[in-house]
Amino acid sequence: MRRCYPWLLFGLSVTLLLNGCGSTEPTTRVPVKTPVPEVQTEEHTETTLTPAMMVARAQDIWQSTGDVNARNGYLLDAAQGFLANDAPAKASQISYMLRGQIQLPEQQNRYQLLLVELYGNDPRVGSAQRLELLQSISAFDPATKARKFALMATDYARLGQWLAAADALLNSDDANPEYVAKAWQWVNQASAQQLQDSARFTKLPAYVSLRQLILEHGFEPDLLRQQLAQYQRVFRNHPLVTHWPNNLSNLEQLSQTNREHIAVMLPLSGRLQVTGMAIKEGILAAYFNDTSAMNATRIPQLQFIDTNGTTADELITAAADADWIIGPLLKENVDALLPKLSPQHRILTLNRPEATLPVLADSEQQQELLPASFSSQIYYALAPEDEASQLAERVFSRGRRSPVLVASENTLHQRMQDAFLTRWQQLTSGLAASQHSAPTLVTYSDNNTLREGILDALDVAQSKERIKEIQSFADDELYNMARNRRDIDAVVVFTSPEQTELVNPVIEASISPFGGVTVPVFATSRSIDYAQSRNQWRDLENLHFLDMPWVLPDNPAPELAAQTEALWPQRPTPLQRLFAFGVDAYNLLPRINSMAWLPQLQYEGLTGALSVNQHNEIVRSLPEAVVTQERVQVLAE
Repeated sequence: MRRCYPWLLFGLSVTLLLNGCGSTEPTTRVPVKTPVPEVQTEEHTETTLTPAMMVARAQDIWQSTGDVNARNGYLLDAAQGFLANDAPAKASQISYMLRGQIQLPEQQNRYQLLLVELYGNDPRVGSAQRLELLQSISAFDPATKARKFALMATDYARLGQWLAAADALLNSDDANPEYVAKAWQWVNQASAQQLQDSARFTKLPAYVSLRQLILEHGFEPDLLRQQLAQYQRVFRNHPLVTHWPNNLSNLEQLSQTNREHIAVMLPLSGRLQVTGMAIKEGILAAYFNDTSAMNATRIPQLQFIDTNGTTADELITAAADADWIIGPLLKENVDALLPKLSPQHRILTLNRPEATLPVLADSEQQQELLPASFSSQIYYALAPEDEASQLAERVFSRGRRSPVLVASENTLHQRMQDAFLTRWQQLTSGLAASQHSAPTLVTYSDNNTLREGILDALDVAQSKERIKEIQSFADDELYNMARNRRDIDAVVVFTSPEQTELVNPVIEASISPFGGVTVPVFATSRSIDYAQSRNQWRDLENLHFLDMPWVLPDNPAPELAAQTEALWPQRPTPLQRLFAFGVDAYNLLPRINSMAWLPQLQYEGLTGALSVNQHNEIVRSLPEAVVTQERVQVLAE
């Protein structure tokens, strides 16, 4: 009887589950081991059986024959059915019952796949752990193999390993149209650094080649069409050619739009006059550089319209004959103007509306509207939230998982902190809870609360209190040094340039030298002013920050930089950035059609690497720099 006890216990577990599923009353027969032919997994999958019926069938086979393999096959089918029916709790019960009970290798593979799917949304289990489990599966059954690679693709995508995700998805089924489209999308999300390692992915050469072709010739529509035609001949039997991306059709319509008359709407008087004039000067600099290379008959006409005190109707009337509109700058003016534009108006706003217009979902409809509508409204903004979100990506890519966030009570800094937290939550969603911690927040109102908040967040204040307590029990003087928390690996600051010069030394002084680990400080361009003080670079030592190429070393337009330095030698850093904003706004006009239709394309501008997302927004990718030995050094990607 002792030998049968585990079988009876297992039968009791099945009975309890059956009661939860509303099944019939179980029998009380003891399992009898009767030799029967091995039942293959394929025979278990009967479309007429519900998951609960599969559980009942498994119990019946177990009680009547004692065939553990047949029983397990039905239970695995039942668990998969419960998952498909959105009943993960019941599938989890079955997985617990089967723990240690699987004997056949193929069933073991199916069991591990079941565990991965059950752990899919478990915050205690990260994508790296699920991938490790999936990689241990050596499945030969086509269906099991396909499921394995599809699950791997999901977790690689969660980790931002786009090429690995695309390769895994295509290993699941490289002819599936949906998988081909998704793989193409993921390949286009890969960074330049990831593309350097693309050779090891056997399913991706055609995808990477197509992306590179678009990057090289995307701004030359005629040449691009020729290159794509040649590509289709070379890869004529490839699934990517069979299921050709929709946006690579009808490229003959991607000719440059007319730019004979450009209206620029800026605040050229009033309280924002200085801001508007800096952008105007940037537009004029790009315009004169452009016209110097143009035929006299093709030189566009520039018209500047002052938005200060001007209504939306008056702006529309003033720009009635314009082929392109640049501006307005203020969000309220953008919101007032956009509803009044006709389909013929093409506009590059210098801010974003409160709610962007919906994107067309039907690709065929999108093609029919080329080129008049798909790029008629593009939104270009120097949004601080975008920098904060990108900073979260950069901190995460550096392997930091437990940052401290320092932000003033200023509304702008609080918005940036919120944007960082939102993006950080997305980035860490693929990690197990043990692999990262929620950012520690420090909010301050003045210099005193700033210092106190940092010391408290780093646990330095508590360390000093413990030292005092120990000192009170000692007769002799103790040699001591306060120590900081060991789990903090980065500090992110959303502060003004003046406050950044204060916070960086405080952080540096609060990090114990005994740990042998440097805790880097990260910031955005809003925390940097290149003419703040003579000693600022000494106080900002080891600070990492994002900024425009225009104000960083190795300026991409040295001749223009020399000219502007001669004209405006004392121009403040914020106005320098606005000047670059105006230059890029003008230079984007002949490229917008291609960028909106080919999201792979990037224009290397003075304000960053620019691209257009699915919401017709210009996205800026900024380089990272670090202050070292009182000099600014741009870091390689």
